[in-house]
Amino acid sequence: MKAIWPALALTALMIVGSACLDDSITGTRTLTFSLSADPTSTTVGQTVTFRYEGTGTRIQGVVVDYGDGSVDSVFTPGTVVELEGNFVHEYGASGTFQAVGRLETVQAFLSDTVTIQVNTP
Repeated sequence: MKAIWPALALTALMIVGSACLDDSITGTRTLTFSLSADPTSTTVGQTVTFRYEGTGTRIQGVVVDYGDGSVDSVFTPGTVVELEGNFVHEYGASGTFQAVGRLETVQAFLSDTVTIQVNTP
């Protein structure tokens, strides 16, 4: 289990580095969030790119649950008003999966769901 933490820390660092954070805009922002995937139909072992985009007042982060027991997340200092980026995921089994993304702010949250069909090769 200890061997997995360095890999998780590195993954989180790479994700934060690739996410677009905008904390230069102040004031109240309408809470919006969308999650999309490309492709939405794939085969076992192929990667799916999940794109998230959101706005809100004092965004704290985004969490994506891929529906297969795996989760990715990116967290911010709570001053961000716009957040966008990508996660890449590979499904290890066939089936229909509901990937749920959740944008969290200091006061509220908003979620979006994408259905992914994974077929055997």
